[in-house]
Amino acid sequence: MTATQQKEYIRKLITRIVDECPRRQSTSADERRAQLIMKTEFDKLGLSTSEHAFKFNNNFHTIFALHHGLACLGTLVSGLAPWAGFLLHSTSAASYWADSTRRGYFLRRLFRFRPASNILAVLPAKKEPDLRIVFLGHADAGFTGLVFNPEIIRRMQGELPAPLKFLKRPMALSTRLHGVLAGIDLLRMFLGPLALPLRPLEFLLTTPSLIILLANLEILIRNEVSPGANDNLSGVAALAVLAERFMKKKHPNVEFVFVVTSCEEASMGGADALARDMQDTWDKKKTVVVALDGLAMGDLKFTDAEGEVVQMPVPEWLCDLTRRTAATSKRFAEIKEFRVSVGGTDTQPFLARGYDSISLLCADDQLGAPRNYHVPQDTPENLDVDKVLFSIDFTEKLTRAIIKHRLGG
Repeated sequence: MTATQQKEYIRKLITRIVDECPRRQSTSADERRAQLIMKTEFDKLGLSTSEHAFKFNNNFHTIFALHHGLACLGTLVSGLAPWAGFLLHSTSAASYWADSTRRGYFLRRLFRFRPASNILAVLPAKKEPDLRIVFLGHADAGFTGLVFNPEIIRRMQGELPAPLKFLKRPMALSTRLHGVLAGIDLLRMFLGPLALPLRPLEFLLTTPSLIILLANLEILIRNEVSPGANDNLSGVAALAVLAERFMKKKHPNVEFVFVVTSCEEASMGGADALARDMQDTWDKKKTVVVALDGLAMGDLKFTDAEGEVVQMPVPEWLCDLTRRTAATSKRFAEIKEFRVSVGGTDTQPFLARGYDSISLLCADDQLGAPRNYHVPQDTPENLDVDKVLFSIDFTEKLTRAIIKHRLGG
């Protein structure tokens, strides 16, 4: 396809998925339909397709609300029952730390794990591959709510004074404060009434959890899913365009895997299941993972670290190669580092399991997030398709640089 044909293909494909699958909540029937549409697109290209089944929750706002609700309850009861406060605060802190670092799911399991699947399309090497490049794009769309109001995002993600930069990572802040509150509970067990002066401090330290709890309850009550044209049907459509491009010109010793993931908006559930289940199949020394997550509505960026509570760095060679690739053309001068402050991308579970991984995404520098992020305006009509194609062009260029770096030639 020519560039003009690719733009029209992207526009029609995204419009079709939004029209036929309007509420693509994680694990939903609409998410499933969107994935099957993409499976058909890959089949048309002649790729080998398969499904990777797993189970996960259907949204993460219940998980946020649960952890922070328990922490708020812990502060309420700790004055009379410090042992109960300690149990609630420490459980919330430990559970969310484990959840966000992929060490295990604990409180999350109080909610139903539902069937879901990832769609894999493989463009094989001519023999046992010397390098495997895995592209990820999630089909599900996120919930909307007051917290996604652009003005609120701008205030949270804009430039803050150095002493206040910790506020840009609210989940890291709240999780650590739950640990501090558990420590105060222990003090009260030993000091009894002498710990009473700490009571105002406890309520102050609980304020972030209360704000997060209320924000997520509002999202759950609203129960509205954004159309998700940019986040992330732009990344999903890019998979098919990249597959078509690499079919025309590819290295014979490189295997390409194009994955339409599920449950990214429920906290990267599909990517986590895939990274876990492929550990013995995809050699980590021969595999590079590239997630595509919102390829328009801002300047193109790359993640140099991921993780809400514990930051996991993207391998420096991959960051450096991305910078050097961007520097080869003035066209790509906008590309620079970016860190996701809340949630994450499908890169994070792969980083947690030792894979060389990076994400490409677009964000508005003034907003600190993509325009129309998780709002009803994220529609095909508002999508900058030219920017999507720009991002695909850079992804292709970076991919060829990865191949040259790893295999030479």
